Amino acid sequence: MKFSIIIPTLNEEQALNTNLKSFIAVKNKLNAEIIIVDGKSDDNTTSVAKLLADKFYYQSPSRSGQLNKGASHASGDYLIFLHADTYINLRGLEEILSIDNDFIWGFFKIRLDDSQLRYKFLSYCINLRSKIFSYSTGDQVLIIKKDLFDDIKGYLDINLMEDVEITYRLKKICKPILLEGNAISSPRRWKKNGFFKTILQMRILRMLYHFGVCTNKLNKLYK
Repeated sequence: MKFSIIIPTLNEEQALNTNLKSFIAVKNKLNAEIIIVDGKSDDNTTSVAKLLADKFYYQSPSRSGQLNKGASHASGDYLIFLHADTYINLRGLEEILSIDNDFIWGFFKIRLDDSQLRYKFLSYCINLRSKIFSYSTGDQVLIIKKDLFDDIKGYLDINLMEDVEITYRLKKICKPILLEGNAISSPRRWKKNGFFKTILQMRILRMLYHFGVCTNKLNKLYK
């Protein structure tokens, strides 16, 4: 098996139901296994997940821990880390199928799933940042060769910024491939907490992380 898709969940019943057909299409198109690691949800996430997953596990709620657990049970040569509220468009799937042994790691451009101009502009800014600084967030569907993931000991056991932290380490080894196609991600956090407020919050969290503030404290601010 070439691809293992790893999805961490915590109360993601609605997102899984929304993207269920897309996830099944991805699974079939890539001939991939889907591994879901749930952080002990208290809604019906488990019931929906078991309809989709080839392998299903529980883990204490921690995205880095859930992702590492999923990776430890993966059979694929490449690990595809996918959020429950994100799916990959057809062009992206074709790009994944073209991956060969020279591919080490990479990610997609993001497209927030809303036609409003503000979300298009935000998607553009996120993609520009990723191109300039060669790092991604989890919404951009990180793909890593499993041998390399194992060599670097996976995600650091931190409560926030685990996606940014691992890409910092990876880009010291080699530059990422920015894959064609898009990761289509829900803008639910911006809608729930306010567009500008959420942007400001994320900027502040990223700055505090850069200056060494403990991720336990950052996670409390993020919630």
